[in-house]
Amino acid sequence: MADVQYWDDTLTDEVQSIRNLLNTAESNSSMERASALDRAEKKLRAAQGTKRSYKMETRLVADPRTKQMYENKLSTLSDELARCSNDLKALKSGAQRGELFVGAKRGGSGGEYGDMTGEEAGDAMINEMNTIQDKTKSSLHNTKKMVAASKEVGEATMEELLRQREQIRNIDNEAMRIEDNLKRADKLIKTFGKRMATDKFIQCFAIINILLLVGVAIYSILKKGGANGVPAQNSPTSPVRMLRGLLFENDEYQH
Repeated sequence: MADVQYWDDTLTDEVQSIRNLLNTAESNSSMERASALDRAEKKLRAAQGTKRSYKMETRLVADPRTKQMYENKLSTLSDELARCSNDLKALKSGAQRGELFVGAKRGGSGGEYGDMTGEEAGDAMINEMNTIQDKTKSSLHNTKKMVAASKEVGEATMEELLRQREQIRNIDNEAMRIEDNLKRADKLIKTFGKRMATDKFIQCFAIINILLLVGVAIYSILKKGGANGVPAQNSPTSPVRMLRGLLFENDEYQH
């Protein structure tokens, strides 16, 4: 409560001080007017900061009636502060115009506006100032165009960077996919190699078994055969003869 009352008193005093300075500037000579306007401008900036603090403290008031009272006071002081600001601008503009008139009169016949009256010289100076202001606006407009163009280039560059980033991401994903495929192919090759090795081992084992059987058969024939190639008496029939007999019987059966 004490804080908000402090800001209320401070802002009230500042607004009153600004109004007094403006009244002084309006009624005094040019030099005193300039000093009063300068002080009023400084106090106006300080009052704007005080108003913000006053507004912040008003929001913290808990009692609704008290809060409404200070909000009304703040609104009144804000309106008065706005009027002071407008009056200050008007007085400064009038002071500047008066200085232009004085300068034109002091120029005499040898100056740039020597053949003009003070009012005409002041109007001419104002026109020149307006021309300079127009040039400044044109330059500012061109600068804004350059900034807008730079912004467009920046946006296009950003879009291109995002597109390239997406391409790099796709390339990374493709590289990872290829790497996975290579790993799978390597596993398949190893598995296929193992199967091939196993199949070759089985084939070799089968060939060895066949060779052993043939060797046993040949050994039996050679052992039980006679010296002249006639088989011994009471010896069992050789596998070759048995095979021939089976083939012969098969031919007769077919005929």
